[in-house]
Amino acid sequence: MEGREGGFYKILRGIGSVIPTTYLKTFIYLNGIAAFRKFLYKSIGTFYRVDHVYDVIMEFKENYNGSFSILEFGVADGYSFTKKLNAIRYLKMEDRIITHGFDTFEGLPDLTEQADNALVKGAEWVKGTYHGRYENLLNYCRSKYKNFELHKGLFEETLTDEFLKSLLKRPPILIWIDCDYYSSTKAVFDKLIPYIPTGCVIYFDDIYFNFSSRFTGEMKAVWEINHGKFAEGIELVHDSELSWNSNRVYRFINLNQKSNYERKNHVKGDPVRRRRNDSPFP
Repeated sequence: MEGREGGFYKILRGIGSVIPTTYLKTFIYLNGIAAFRKFLYKSIGTFYRVDHVYDVIMEFKENYNGSFSILEFGVADGYSFTKKLNAIRYLKMEDRIITHGFDTFEGLPDLTEQADNALVKGAEWVKGTYHGRYENLLNYCRSKYKNFELHKGLFEETLTDEFLKSLLKRPPILIWIDCDYYSSTKAVFDKLIPYIPTGCVIYFDDIYFNFSSRFTGEMKAVWEINHGKFAEGIELVHDSELSWNSNRVYRFINLNQKSNYERKNHVKGDPVRRRRNDSPFP
């Protein structure tokens, strides 16, 4: 296990060292630091966040060798797609990461399964909504970026054998699922599972559809993966650090993976934390 004594940890340890008693240390920590952290945790996480994209890219930039892919399913007009391209450029990873976007760009199709339906009247998905502008997005991306590909069509058609084999050389580090429907999400995982390495980050944009019911939508796919319905030896583990107060972000565990990541450095030395005091301060 790696040590995680960052700058804030050292600040807390310094504050704790000047507070005289364990009782007072505990009182100040719970009513000051912990209370303020909970406030930030609940308030900051309520808006549409893409900062975890930067966290994922930095993690692989600093810790892993090789080249990678980012996959987005459900691009629509490219709102989040171009933000990923900017993140890659900002973090100077354009030579190592290609972003692939998948969509029909014709809006949502007809419902094909009961698991695609809303359980509350008025919350249904509507055919034709989320209609993208393929040529417009393609031209925009070409004017600014080079490390991308757009795949127009149904997921089960555009996830070709040739494309899947390319992931052996550029394994995905982030898979962005904005498929809305359970049937569309299932189509992605049916093809992609063998090519997802352990540790890959999976983001589910519509996980709250039908109150995150395991009977419908993207959550049904999450539940089925974790109960062996897709294949044995795979699991989605909630990543609370990247998710904050949501249940949108997971790490994929795959005992049957065809490719793997290679860490740059192994842990050296003993990361044990030595006893200092009995308060919540470090």
